[in-house]
Amino acid sequence: MSRRRIYLDAGCHDEFFLDLAAKAFSDELGRLGIEHSLELFEGNHDGVDRRIPAAIAELINALH
Repeated sequence: MSRRRIYLDAGCHDEFFLDLAAKAFSDELGRLGIEHSLELFEGNHDGVDRRIPAAIAELINALH
């Protein structure tokens, strides 16, 4: 059982367009058949501290 995990998230209104980069990267991973998860959330580049619980939950899932 692999514990490798690719988890991406980005705000839908990121000032640096990282949402577009995350989506493009996710599309390419999907095209290559690489399992991953992408979460686009309502927000921008700031305030990502509220996203930490989701990232920790993903890490916990990977460890089980």
